Amino acid sequence: METKTENRNQSLTKAELHLMNILWDKGKATVQQIHDVLAEPKPAYTTTLTVMQILTKKGVVGFEKNGKANVYHPLLSREDYIGGFMNDACDNVFGGSMKSFFSFFAKSEKISREELAEILKEMDKGDEPKNTNDK
Repeated sequence: METKTENRNQSLTKAELHLMNILWDKGKATVQQIHDVLAEPKPAYTTTLTVMQILTKKGVVGFEKNGKANVYHPLLSREDYIGGFMNDACDNVFGGSMKSFFSFFAKSEKISREELAEILKEMDKGDEPKNTNDK
């Protein structure tokens, strides 16, 4: 069985990611429940089933039998997937330089100064010492 670290580096197609977003939002669902929320024009039910089977083989989705239906659940959190995806982008496009990675978004005006200030504030919160009196 693959570990969580290996799973987070799985690349997902657009169709796989679309179904994963539905599953992440729902927590668990049958193929029919996933298929029901797809926008028109919907793919064939068998296409949805095939994509779920592929996600299972990739190790990012698990399932439990419930009668005749499989109830699928994510084995990989959205946060872990995004973290792996962003790390891969940073490594492969920016040579592993987080400075270059963030500078790209700042320079291309994809992020405002206000948003950047909020991000820095959030990062500072992570540096605050934990209260060791909480037991």
